[in-house]
Amino acid sequence: MGVITIDRQFECEDRYEAEKLAGLASVQKDHSTYIAGVAAVIGKEIVIRLKDKSSHAVLMKDEKTAIELKILLQDIVDGRESIQASDFEGNVAVIRLDHKETA
Repeated sequence: MGVITIDRQFECEDRYEAEKLAGLASVQKDHSTYIAGVAAVIGKEIVIRLKDKSSHAVLMKDEKTAIELKILLQDIVDGRESIQASDFEGNVAVIRLDHKETA
C-alpha cells in the first residue's frame, strides 16, 4: 500500500471560477484544507461548505464536471484523498492529490 500523486483537472465556466475553486481547495500551513463538504449540486453549480460554516458556489463547465468534483471533495473530507496543492490555468482548476492506494 503506497501513495501516488495525481493531478485532477476540473473545467470551470471561466477563469474567475477556476481561480475561486483553486483558492477554496488550497492547502493551509498545517497541510489541511478548509473544505468541510458539499452543500449541493444544482446543474453545473457546486456549493462548497467550508469549516468556518460559510458556503461558496463555483460554476463548472457542466453538470457532469460538478458531480465529479463533488465525489472528489467527499473523498477528501472522508480522508481517502488529500490535497497536496491547487492551482489554475485559464478556466481549468488543477487539484494535485496524494492518493492512498489500497491492496
